[in-house]
Order: sequence, then C-alpha cells, then structure tokens
Amino acid sequence: MAPALPLALLLSAVPALDVPVTRSQLPNGLKVLVAPDRTVPGVTINLLYHVGSKDEQPGRTGFAHLFEHLMFMGARYVPYPEFDTIMEAGGGVNNASTSYDVTDYYSVGPSNLLDTFLWMESDRLLTLGQEMTQEKLETQRKVVLNERRQSYENVPYGKVEDVLPPALFPKGNPYSWPVIGSSADLRAATLQDVKAFFATWYVPSNASLVIAGDVDTGQALAAVTKYFGFLPTRPAPREATAPPATLTSEKRIELTDKVELDKVVIAWLSPRDGTIGDAACDLLASILARGKASRLYQRLVYRDQLATEVHAAQETRELQSVFQIEALARPGVGVAALEKAIDEELQRLRREGPTAAEVDAARALIYTDSARRLESLVSRASYLNRLQLTYGDGATVTRDLERYAGLTPASLRETANQVLGPGRVVVEIRPEQKLSSAQEVH
Repeated sequence: MAPALPLALLLSAVPALDVPVTRSQLPNGLKVLVAPDRTVPGVTINLLYHVGSKDEQPGRTGFAHLFEHLMFMGARYVPYPEFDTIMEAGGGVNNASTSYDVTDYYSVGPSNLLDTFLWMESDRLLTLGQEMTQEKLETQRKVVLNERRQSYENVPYGKVEDVLPPALFPKGNPYSWPVIGSSADLRAATLQDVKAFFATWYVPSNASLVIAGDVDTGQALAAVTKYFGFLPTRPAPREATAPPATLTSEKRIELTDKVELDKVVIAWLSPRDGTIGDAACDLLASILARGKASRLYQRLVYRDQLATEVHAAQETRELQSVFQIEALARPGVGVAALEKAIDEELQRLRREGPTAAEVDAARALIYTDSARRLESLVSRASYLNRLQLTYGDGATVTRDLERYAGLTPASLRETANQVLGPGRVVVEIRPEQKLSSAQEVH
C-alpha cells in the first residue's frame, strides 16, 4: 500500500476538475466551445459578449446594462414577447447579467431545444439593432430607471454603490461609475446612441459561445455554423484600457440613510483577474470573513459582539480588482467601534500573516467552489466562458486553480501588506436622525 500523503499536500494539490471541451472559431470571429456531458439531461448555451460598463463613455453610462434589457424586446424573426414564449413552451428558460467587464445571456432546457436557442440568439445578433425603435427604448429605459431606484437609491445602504466607484478610481477611469450607470445618462440616451452601441459591441468577433450538456460535439458545431456562420464579419471593437489606479492615502465618506443600524464599508484597489495576486486576495478574503471560524467573524460577531454580520470579498475585474470588507453593527454600536476592531485584525494579519491551517482551509474552499460551479449546466457554461475570456484558448479549470496551489502563509502576508494598506476608501453609513414628535409636520 502506498504511503498516505500529508494533509497539507492533499489540500494544496489542484483537484482534477477539468471537463472535456472542444474549441472552434467561425470565420466571422465567433469563438465556440462545446462541453458535452451525456450523463445529464438537457443542454445550455451561454453567449458572452465582451462588453460591460467599463466599455462605456463618460456621459453615456449604463448602456451595457440597458442593452441586457433591450435584447429581450424582440428582433425581426422573433418579435417581442416570442423569445420567452417559444422557449418556455418547449420547457426552456433564459436570463442574462451585466458586469463591469461582460454581458452574458444563457438559455437552458431539453436537448431538443438547442437549435431553437441558437436560432433565436442568431436573430438577435443579426437584426436587433435594425429593429430597435424609440418605443422599445422608452419601455426599457423606464424599467432600468425603476431598477436603479429599487436597487441603488431606495434600498438600505444602496448609496454606497454610487459613491464607492468614483472614490476608488479617478475620473474617466472605466471603473469610476456603477454598472447600472447614472440616471442622467440613461435619460439622455438617444435611439442613435443605442444603435451605435449595438453595432460596435454586438458583433461575432466580440463574442464567445459555450454549449454544454447532452449534445454530440459534431452536431453542435454544425448547428452553430448553420445559425451563426453566415453572419457578416465585423472588426472586433477596441478593448478598454486604463493605467492602474492608485490610492496613496485614506479617503473617508460619511453617509446617512433610512436605516436602523450603522454600517462600514472599506475598499482597496487590488490585482486584476487571472493573476497570482488576485488568487491571494481570494484566500485573504476567505481567511478574514468566510464562515464562523474566520477572523473577522470571530472578533466582531462572536467575541466582541459588535456586528450582526461581516463580509469580505475580492471583487475580481479584468483591468483592476477591488477588495472590500463590510460590517453591519449591532444595535447601539457605532462605526468607530467596527473600524477599530477591523483595523486591529488587519494589523495582526499584516504583521503575523495567516497560519498554515487557515491557508489550507481557504484553498480547500476555493477548490470546492470551483467543483460546485461545474455541477449545474448553467454555471458550468458560464465558468467555461469566463475562463476563455481570461486565459484564451489555453483556458482550463486546472490553469485557473494552479494560481492558488503555491500560495503560502508568507506570500499571503506579503499580499496583505501590499494591498490592505493605508490607501483605501472608508464609507460610513449612519441612520438618519429621526424627527421628534414635536418636530413632525402634521
């Protein structure tokens, strides 16, 4: 019998999570990935367009997210509301999402819907811009403005989403506005603006398509060629670029909101997607605030009972990421007490670094997360498409996870000192002062 491997070695070894993928590219530039799995019923497609809010222009923000909505307003051969009607009649569902970097659309359902999925997506890509009308724009503009009110302006602590991006990034940086854009820009958008945005970014050369599930690879590739191969070749748009932003000192923002409890949000600029530094920040976020054994939970929630909840995350982005900690106070506790406890824990992390056990546990959670992303067809297709965007044709799950394998307590301590330093943005949110009964207007 072979000797048992040490636990630390088992935890650091990259698990075998890769799935078989066949890659292809049409002459018009559309990248195609097919990941067959005959053990599961159904099929999903994920069509990713390499356009997010970072690709907008100052004064014309919010277009990427607006287009996520406009794409469901119907095109020439599948007019509104038939995109949903046809799909749902066959047992399929669909949705979409927009981020700073990408917009992706997915459909999932029985395997016999694959041709239907591809046909409808092809129709949108070919004709939606031509079929766009002022009426469609006005309908979705109202929807997005209402979403902005519900998700940013009228939601508890939602003001942070508006003030944090311009505080972290200088004016003109593509990450200096929120994904949803500004209300003024959305109201100012013209039909010609929208058509120009679609013509620039919604082209085959700026898209990648993943098909995953119960399909034959050859038949799937033939179907893609049938529905997308005739689309005209257009040049890929120029990708957004920006020099790395820097924060040399602390910025403080004080807000009041219609809330009952104090909250603090602390954010730093951090390494971009796909780098070793990005992976290190993932592990640091887990060590600090993932689960009840994490440092900030133990300190703020369990031991000192200052907070009802605490979170940390490495918000991975293409050009430059953001590391964020947020804590919600217990009744009667102010933001100053939260900040003091958080800073003491950060100082200890920068001084001593994490323990080997903490690193191993955090790494194991990352590996588990990746395994879970492969469980459902929808998340699997999305994961494969994001890997393709980050690493190109050499993209594999293994390549992504290898970034974590060599990280040590010493290297994480170094990253903590490089990233989680004095250059940061601190947003303090306090409850609005309530009027006394004598002050109230009747």
